[in-house]
Amino acid sequence: MAPAEKTSSISLRGVLSALALAIGTMHLLVAPGRAHDWSWEGAALAGVGVVQIVLGLGMVVAGRRWLTAGIAAALVPSAVLVIVRTTGYPFGPLDGYSPNMTSYEYVLIAGSVVLASLIGGALLAGPESMGATGLRFDNLAPMIVVAAAIPGIAVSGWVDDASHVAGSRHVHTSAPMPISLTANERASLGAQLEKARAITTEFPNLRTALNSGWVTVGSPARGVGQMVVMPDSPESDPTAPFALLFAGAEDDAPIVGLQYTVWDADEPPLDLFTGQQNMWHLHPTSCVVDGTEGQVEVPLDDPITGADCGLVDGRLSDHSSFMLRVWAVPGWENPAGTFAHDHPDV
Repeated sequence: MAPAEKTSSISLRGVLSALALAIGTMHLLVAPGRAHDWSWEGAALAGVGVVQIVLGLGMVVAGRRWLTAGIAAALVPSAVLVIVRTTGYPFGPLDGYSPNMTSYEYVLIAGSVVLASLIGGALLAGPESMGATGLRFDNLAPMIVVAAAIPGIAVSGWVDDASHVAGSRHVHTSAPMPISLTANERASLGAQLEKARAITTEFPNLRTALNSGWVTVGSPARGVGQMVVMPDSPESDPTAPFALLFAGAEDDAPIVGLQYTVWDADEPPLDLFTGQQNMWHLHPTSCVVDGTEGQVEVPLDDPITGADCGLVDGRLSDHSSFMLRVWAVPGWENPAGTFAHDHPDV
């Protein structure tokens, strides 16, 4: 009697199905966050994810045509991703902006290329090289492994960070490090914050700021809002706010915060906000814009300017600055801290 034929515990068909399921799920996981930044991008990513998952499940019983569709479903979204990350968005609210690649995108592209390569090899060798079709253990085992890993990955910071592109991305913020202040220092900081709050009452909405000569910079950015600055402001009084931050681009958008910028400094100021020196951060470059109201220069900051000044149609400069945002508007308190870099509700 001939010995019974042994069945491999993992088939090539199962590996291909699992890879398609993995990259499809990666697209789905970031779709809601991207939809917050741009609804059409979120919808497109969700659609790609669904198609890839369906193709992955279908590969369990796939024929040659199904495999060919799998190559297209793997490579086309990756090609679009590479184009956007190198030449910028061709249209939409992020038109012209090219976000930096993250590890999430690198993994997504690598997985897609591997999937397309393996499918191509299977087509050349013949679909029979993939193993038998059907709901068999060798076909389902790799997918079970991927499915088991999805819940943990879905709640990770890795996915959360990838859910928002640079330019409107979610940036993790944290409360300031505990600082021990004396009674006099606390009184000084309180007075400084009161001065900041008083400034916000002068410009309760975007309309009042624009009527007073402030000009908009870029478009509203996640975590920052709509920024307005005063032309030729880089050399202005460092104790006055460099920029005002509003909840949106509408005329009646309320003010939510202030931004302070100190140019050409070797270290952040000690006395502008007592005890908050560790909350300032350095911007080694800036963007210079020649507008109808005069020259505007702002620190190079991805949410506002893009990685290369593309969002403000400016030119790059090596003008350095220290920046600090202050969320001192009653009703718009920042849960991440008064001096946090970004506001999670803006």
